[in-house]
Amino acid sequence: MVLIQLTGLSGAGKTTLSYIAKHELEKRGFKVEVIDGDEYRTNLCRDLDFSKQDRKENIRRLGFVGKVLARNGVIVLLAAINPYEDVRGEIKASFPRVKTVWIDCDIKTLRTRDTKGLYERAFLPDDHPEKLNNLTGVNDPYEIPEHPDLIIKTDSESVDRSSNVLLKFILENVEEEKDRTRKALFIGRWQPFHNGHKWLIDQKLKENRPVLIAVRDVAPDESNPLTTEQTVEILQKFYADENVEIIKISNIESVNFGRNVGYEINEFAPPSEIGSISATEIRKNLKEKDDSWREKVDPKIHELIAKYLG
Repeated sequence: MVLIQLTGLSGAGKTTLSYIAKHELEKRGFKVEVIDGDEYRTNLCRDLDFSKQDRKENIRRLGFVGKVLARNGVIVLLAAINPYEDVRGEIKASFPRVKTVWIDCDIKTLRTRDTKGLYERAFLPDDHPEKLNNLTGVNDPYEIPEHPDLIIKTDSESVDRSSNVLLKFILENVEEEKDRTRKALFIGRWQPFHNGHKWLIDQKLKENRPVLIAVRDVAPDESNPLTTEQTVEILQKFYADENVEIIKISNIESVNFGRNVGYEINEFAPPSEIGSISATEIRKNLKEKDDSWREKVDPKIHELIAKYLG
């Protein structure tokens, strides 16, 4: 799922907007967690102070928790000041589904709100005993996000407007993520995997579509000389660097579906030089020690096929 890292000064509205979004998303059936910077300061991060080093460590810890939750299907809203651009970048680079939302609000408005009294203390004279010397954006650094995915200006729009913008943004990214993770399924015996199979699977990989290859668990015989485990090993070696998952399934009797199944049924017509490749012919070549099979199989897996069938 997605991790939304909000950033903005104290009082800008990060927590308020996050909990409004959480409420609306849960009504739609989503699992949602708000990682509230203030709340986590009192438990997971209570050993940290407000030095630059510890502020960065605080966000790294929150980001780690957020990534774990997001990997497990939770929409995560990380609501913290998150003042440093390099740490925001670290979080974004460490997980593929992170979006940065800048909750922008000017100091004048924040001083007017000042629900915690922090700005009043930060603007006290330097010699005042109640002076707050490390308020982000006043007397401690806040680095403006260089390339946020969304900017919400809470000093110039209502809470309703801001919360609607955030909710719409989250829903759009959730739908995009759901579409991105839908996989193209290919079922076969792959005895052995050859360039015709590769061409077929390439049709979906060229669309940047994740692929799921299901290997039918058939008993070895003359038509199926490879064991299922050997076939899985060959496919894993070939697709080690691609967005491809290899699984083993029971041998199937038929593929069945009803109306409105929610996925496409595709048939691809390969060019003649690809369509003419035959696994039966490759098995015959291997059995007869005829090296012409190598022209029909990618060199990346020659060694494994020769090992098991040569």
